[in-house]
Amino acid sequence: MTGRPSHVKEEAWALVERERRTDRFVRRVSVAAWIVTFVIVVLFTVATGYQVAQFWPAARGEAGQMSWILIMGSLYPLFIVLGLLAVLIATLSTVAMFFRQRTASLTEIQTRLDALEQMLMSSDERR
Repeated sequence: MTGRPSHVKEEAWALVERERRTDRFVRRVSVAAWIVTFVIVVLFTVATGYQVAQFWPAARGEAGQMSWILIMGSLYPLFIVLGLLAVLIATLSTVAMFFRQRTASLTEIQTRLDALEQMLMSSDERR
């Protein structure tokens, strides 16, 4: 059990801090992507409800105007693409967040064990 120089320990803690900052960034991206995903789902639901509302006059026999359904129908591909993109980003960033948390925690455990080892060695030298 040999002690490591203090600069190695400082570099290790700097690495841990850098990993924590990266983890926070990945977590923020993940949360933002999930929020966008839910907003897209709400927009899609509202658009679908609006389409259904456009059918009510036709169902009651009222006709004569151009329906907004043609306009809303042209927006569906955009909603679908944006929604799938948001789900993809949310899923990938969530997986990356879990992997990074495991890596950072293992590095932190290693650094703490090293500090504990140095503390024990220094107390043995005092005796």
